[in-house]
Amino acid sequence: MLMKKDPCKPSACSIQKCLKENNYQEASCQQFIELLKECCRKWGSASISCSGIDTQETPSQTETAPVRCISSKCEGKKQ
Repeated sequence: MLMKKDPCKPSACSIQKCLKENNYQEASCQQFIELLKECCRKWGSASISCSGIDTQETPSQTETAPVRCISSKCEGKKQ
């Protein structure tokens, strides 16, 4: 069976890379977090990377969803 490509995986992996490069300081990666939220608003349940992501638009949002990679698949997860 052919697996569908996750449209938001690149955004989720960009967050993971940014977090790693910035000592896991989420404030340093807000632009990547917002890009993932935009992708999740567009694709929703079609992307496993959006599982648990709060997609509400809140410009002053201070809490973000951490992202973790399991094997070679990066997934966004809400705390």
